[in-house]
Amino acid sequence: MRFNQSDIVEDMLAHIRELGGDISEWCVGTARDREGEFFRRHAAADLDNGLIWREAYTPYAAAEVAERLADSGLRLDRGSVPTPGYIVFVYRPNAAAPRVAQTSAVMSASPFHVHTEKMVP
Repeated sequence: MRFNQSDIVEDMLAHIRELGGDISEWCVGTARDREGEFFRRHAAADLDNGLIWREAYTPYAAAEVAERLADSGLRLDRGSVPTPGYIVFVYRPNAAAPRVAQTSAVMSASPFHVHTEKMVP
């Protein structure tokens, strides 16, 4: 399922607020598909980094969303995925993330993937 630009920005900023941390700790990028190495590596390693993605209508729309999120304070990640595309992803690299314990991982046929986390004292 594809989303309009405003909905993607709102969803991702809400996700960041929910998981916490400074917005500058988060990265945003775009990808051609969810079958690539970036997503496989994150799924296999179970990185607990708050990875979320949404599908935009076009690669141009995805790039616009990434720029809008970068203007909000996120870091642009152009190096993790070799081919940009219509999927916008946001994650917090482990080095910058607070210590968390995974409570569940949601991975289904849904248009996005979210790790639900809670803070560990």
